[in-house]
Amino acid sequence: MRFRPRTAVVALTGVSFLSLCVFERPMGQAGTGPRSRHQKRNAISLAKPHDALTGQWRVKCTVKTYERGTLLSSSQDNDPSLVVAETDSDGSYRLYKFPSGFGEALPRLRKVSERHFDGSDTVRGITTVVKQSVALENERVTITQETIDTPTNQTQSEITCTGNRVQSILELPANDSSIEGCYSSRGDGRLPDQKFARRYRSVKPFSDGLAAVALVPRGERGLKWGFIDETGRVVIPIAYDVATSFHDGLAVVGKSYGRGRNLKWGVVEKLGPQVTPNLHYDAVKILGEGFAAVGYISSAGKGLKWNLINRENTTILYGYDEIGCFVDGKASASYTDGVVIRRGYINKVGEFSGKEK
Repeated sequence: MRFRPRTAVVALTGVSFLSLCVFERPMGQAGTGPRSRHQKRNAISLAKPHDALTGQWRVKCTVKTYERGTLLSSSQDNDPSLVVAETDSDGSYRLYKFPSGFGEALPRLRKVSERHFDGSDTVRGITTVVKQSVALENERVTITQETIDTPTNQTQSEITCTGNRVQSILELPANDSSIEGCYSSRGDGRLPDQKFARRYRSVKPFSDGLAAVALVPRGERGLKWGFIDETGRVVIPIAYDVATSFHDGLAVVGKSYGRGRNLKWGVVEKLGPQVTPNLHYDAVKILGEGFAAVGYISSAGKGLKWNLINRENTTILYGYDEIGCFVDGKASASYTDGVVIRRGYINKVGEFSGKEK
């Protein structure tokens, strides 16, 4: 028999707005002759947009939860949350929320017009669908996130966030989430060959055929970590502030954002791709047998909520209170169903069996 949490609440998320600065200058030199006057009449204005989204933003969110189509609760943040935005190489923007994160990564923001950025996506799990949209227009941002129960097609929760740019630099609280995992060992003890190791500032033993290595890239102040194979080839880019050993083909990586050591986490796969497309989560656990749990701080109460994902980043279960290590295809798990805590076991396809506590 399979159960699903009815009131799994998506973690809050936040985002940003846009302002463009335009500077004009005439092409050519000033003069009185016919040519210079023609140049002045046809002067081209050069738009120099500054990096309008990169930086820190302040948002407040309203959270509504439902059960069987009936509104159970509605609440609004007492304090604003902080969002850090960074530009990507393709011109889009990624967003990270502090001090607490959210259940799914926000869609990337892309330019629609001079004062309008937009993004939307749908994240499909076995038991839930999460629909998200971000609209940033006229110096105001609106983010919506809806979680839908797949079998009944009914809304479980809705989040609406609005905000503006932070005019002053804020101190971000340090993230104290720890990395957890079901590691039988932290490596096989073998270090990379010296001809490869001497290229790096620090190296770790091999695990699952890959070794974590670190150096200080040009323009950076601290170590960045990546992974090499036994031939010395860089398999996973040297771009992370934290990296763990591999276990059953998966490892945890983290990056710092904003001021201080405000870490966000993600999962990488030993063949090279990043399992979670972005590093957005407040915690990660490698569970064994090719599975991981990604954690986020829920607005519904204290502590983390966990999503179960596989090596393809399919969200199998959403909003659990605890997910344990996989052993012989099963893992202990619990979730809150209204006022009842259900404890039991899950299998690899998300089926839950257990009893009420």
